[in-house]
Amino acid sequence: MKKIGIITYHHTTNFGSILQTYGLYRKVTEFGYNCEIVNYINAVVEKRERPKKLFDCKNIRAIRDYFKYEHVKKNKDKEFDKFLDENMRVSKKIYDKDNIEEANPVYDIFLVGSDLVWDDTINNCDRNYMLKFVADNKQKIAYASSTGQFWDNDLNEVYSLLNRFKNIGVREKEIYDELNKHLNFEVDFVGDPTILLEPQTWGNLACNRIINEEYVLIYFNDDELKIYEDAINYGKKYGLKVYAISYSWLPKDITPIRPTKIEEFLSLVKNANTVFTASYHGMLYSIYFNKNFFYYNRGWKSRMRSIADYLDLGNREHYDEKVNKDIDYDEVNRRMELLRQKSIACLESYLKD
Repeated sequence: MKKIGIITYHHTTNFGSILQTYGLYRKVTEFGYNCEIVNYINAVVEKRERPKKLFDCKNIRAIRDYFKYEHVKKNKDKEFDKFLDENMRVSKKIYDKDNIEEANPVYDIFLVGSDLVWDDTINNCDRNYMLKFVADNKQKIAYASSTGQFWDNDLNEVYSLLNRFKNIGVREKEIYDELNKHLNFEVDFVGDPTILLEPQTWGNLACNRIINEEYVLIYFNDDELKIYEDAINYGKKYGLKVYAISYSWLPKDITPIRPTKIEEFLSLVKNANTVFTASYHGMLYSIYFNKNFFYYNRGWKSRMRSIADYLDLGNREHYDEKVNKDIDYDEVNRRMELLRQKSIACLESYLKD
């Protein structure tokens, strides 16, 4: 049986990153393939994602926050490693840019997973996420990979590397349109790897209810912090307490909730009355659990915009009192199921000879 190696941002404390890794890994193994996560470590991503050291703090405020919040982040880090160990197979060998070529004989197929793996601003132009290290005779696949932004430099190298792939699926319409102009084969529009699993599967993974009252949940904030103001006003209007998943400062009208486990995060979204989120995966899980929600686009805006347009949920961008509180989830779920089946079919076809 051919062995598949998945390369993605798996060594992380970001809920969305670990959940998309799990979604892709689980679906590939459900297909019956021998699969594992390639334990590839990018130093820039590592510094961004993992807990900080005291010497990383550059000012008094950073030092204060370190002693106030960092112990929770370290517990979260341990829980994420535990989740990986218990639910996915990760290569025992640790790879970096200096030895990643040694992975060539280990795997027959290399699968670049989702997340912003092609975003130069996150991984410092690491072309190993475009499988530059992989031999020409090896099968190369990308599923739901994101650029985050289009590359300012080395476009010839980028398109040359991507043309070596057997198949590419992307989750943003903007990337879909752009790559189909430049590559020698057709790129597919697919859903995020989390869509590959049924909502019930995610619901079953969630732990028991954590907050024993009706509540508004905030996950991530926008650059202007408008999400805080809107959620507070919404909570006051409907008599709901406002909680935020946060590991730093919050306004006094918002209660912090600091989950360290994936199961806790899922439970918090699943049981919320309403979700305010500036996170792409916060938006997705609100949809999977059929929650009333409002999203605040930031950073690479095409991620949220693409799924919102596909589901006709563009009116959920920012809270507006004039917007109908109810979402027609019969239609949303119908469209999501179509995208799920298409995405599963694409991935399955990519992995076949």
